[in-house]
Amino acid sequence: MNYQRFFQDAIDQLHAERRYRVFADLERIVGKFPRAIWRSNGRAQEITVWCSNDYLGMGQNPDVIAAFQTAAGKMGSGAGGTRNISGTSNPLVELEHELADLHDKEA
Repeated sequence: MNYQRFFQDAIDQLHAERRYRVFADLERIVGKFPRAIWRSNGRAQEITVWCSNDYLGMGQNPDVIAAFQTAAGKMGSGAGGTRNISGTSNPLVELEHELADLHDKEA
């Protein structure tokens, strides 16, 4: 069996059906939430991103950015994996406790 051909045919079929997943190349613009630059085929266009998890725009808050910079300087950056595999970052544990306390709930 020619596995290379088999998988190439499957990928080609996805392309033909327009079901091959391609991720948008986006660059957020600080201070212009929810605006971003979308890059495709050598072109750049400013767009509005309505599906962000940052729905309050706090990812562009100067205090939040400073806290991220401090944390990255101490611990590096990147998710590192899902918490059920690689554990939970201590700042997240502390945040969960703080939010639970604020709402009088369990962390």
